[in-house]
Amino acid sequence: MRRHFLMRVVLVEAALILMAGMASPARAAGSAPDEAFQRQVFGRVIGKDRIHACYRRAYDAPHLGSHPQQNVRTMTLLVTGSAEEGADPGYTLGLGVTFRKAGTHFETFGGCGAIGSSAAPAAKANVAHCSVDCDGGAIDVRLKGEKSVLVAIPDGARIWKAGSDSEDSDERKRFGADDKLFRLDRTALTDCLSLVGDEDEKAMLRRGQ
Repeated sequence: MRRHFLMRVVLVEAALILMAGMASPARAAGSAPDEAFQRQVFGRVIGKDRIHACYRRAYDAPHLGSHPQQNVRTMTLLVTGSAEEGADPGYTLGLGVTFRKAGTHFETFGGCGAIGSSAAPAAKANVAHCSVDCDGGAIDVRLKGEKSVLVAIPDGARIWKAGSDSEDSDERKRFGADDKLFRLDRTALTDCLSLVGDEDEKAMLRRGQ
């Protein structure tokens, strides 16, 4: 179930933090690109507690009418940041999607590396490169102004019905030819509650954390 998959995401995040810390033991809050990314996404640098940001977009009928090969009707993105002392920060994402031909909610989760870290020197300073577990595809989150991000899914990503077992489902075929790049706008953290299974973390979102 989702709980098992989220546990794997947490383990991936922990591994990313540990690996990054081994690569640059002197770092605490992250590199300058990391801190710039955090300030724009979360409003401040990551501290000892997790921090979240939520972005969303619902495409209206005129937009979908002018983009017949776009199947995505709504998209919600939850970005979570965390850090441990002496290590680069780690990021995870949760993505919720609905499509124009079905009201079913689908979701996916992934882990992201540090921004422009020594472990990934070629990484751009304003982009988080993320991957879905079990070769589920790549998702990039790029900063776009003060209140928006661009979500790139160039080759689709493994998704599954919300709340179902991720290991038994792969619905990436639902992405259309024009479902490659999405601009999402910042919204209330409570709009991302459906992407969180842990009650303590839901409480953090309700408190605006």
